[in-house]
Amino acid sequence: MLTRKKIAMRELKELQRFLKGEVLNENGVQVLKIHHSIGEGKVQCICFDDGLIAMEFDILIRENKTIHLNDEKQSMAYFLYCLQGNCLHQFKEDAIITKLEELQTAVVSNDSDLQSRLLIRKDERLILNLIRIDTEKYMKKIKSDYEGFDAKTISLLDSFKANQGYFHLGKINLEIGELIKMLEKAKYVDDLSTLMQFEGICHLILAKQIRQFKFEMEFGKTSASTLLKKELKEISEISDFIRESPELQHSIATLCTKSGLSASKLQQGFRFLNNMTVGEFIRETRLKMAEELLRTSEMNVSEVVYSIGFTSRSYFCKIFKTKYRCNPKQYKQNLVSTVVKEKA
Repeated sequence: MLTRKKIAMRELKELQRFLKGEVLNENGVQVLKIHHSIGEGKVQCICFDDGLIAMEFDILIRENKTIHLNDEKQSMAYFLYCLQGNCLHQFKEDAIITKLEELQTAVVSNDSDLQSRLLIRKDERLILNLIRIDTEKYMKKIKSDYEGFDAKTISLLDSFKANQGYFHLGKINLEIGELIKMLEKAKYVDDLSTLMQFEGICHLILAKQIRQFKFEMEFGKTSASTLLKKELKEISEISDFIRESPELQHSIATLCTKSGLSASKLQQGFRFLNNMTVGEFIRETRLKMAEELLRTSEMNVSEVVYSIGFTSRSYFCKIFKTKYRCNPKQYKQNLVSTVVKEKA
C-alpha cells in the first residue's frame, strides 16, 4: 500500500509532464520546484487517506502552459479556488474556454472522454488551491463515518458520478481565501498535530466549497456583496495588516487612508469578510495575540497588555475574562501549574 508521501510524490511526478521542475521533500511536504528555465515557484501536494488530495500552485512562468487535471478513468471531482491571478479552464476537444478569476471558486467533474485542462498564462503570478476527491472513496468514508450526514450533500456528491464532464464557475468567496491563508501555518506536516491541523483546514475548505456549490445549484449565483472585487481584496489586505500589527493604534481614519475606502465601505467589507465590525476585529485579534503571548512567552500581564496595543490593563482584563472565563493572571498561572504537573 502506498503511503501518503509516496502518493503525493507520484502526483507531482505526473505534473512534471506539464511543468518542468524537480520533485523533492521540503520540510515534510512533497514539492515540485519549478525549473528556472520556465519560471519560478512551486507546487505543493498533500494526500489524505480518504481519496482526498490537496495541491497549492504558487508559480510564475514565462510561457503559457496547459495542465491536464487527470488522465485516469476514476470518478474525480475538483474544487478550485484562485487566491491570486487567474487561469483558464477547457475541456479537451471543446472550444469553450472559461476564465477562473481571482477570489473565485469552481467545481469540475471529469469524464474519461472529456478531460479537463487548466491553461496557465505567462508572466502572471498564480496562487491556486486545488482539492481533488475520488468520489467513490470519499462517499464511502462519509457514509460509513458520518451517520445522519446531510442527505442533500450526499446526493450532490453522488451526482458527480452520474453527471461527469461539467464545469461550474462559482461566485467570489473571500471566506475560503482566508482559510487558504491559514494553510501557510499548517503545511509542514512532519508531526501528527500539524498534519491534523492541515487536514482539518482542507476539509473545512472543501465543506465550504460544497456548501456554496449546493446553494448555487439550488438558488443560482446571488451577489455576495455590493462591494467590487478590488474593494473586497483591499478589505482582505487590511485584515492581514491588522493581524500582523495588532499593537498599532488602528483607527477608522487611518485604515480608510491606507485602503482608499470610505468608512462605510470599510465597515461593510469587515462585516462581510470577518462577520464583525472593524473595532470588534481589532479587539479579537489583540485578544488572540495576548493569549498566545501568555501561553508561549515569559512576559507578565502588563507587558502583554501594552505590547499588543491596549492602553488600559483593567479593560483588557475584563474582555479577556469574558472570552477565556478567567482573568489573564489566573490563565497564565494555570498554564504554569499544568506544565509543572506534567514535568513531575
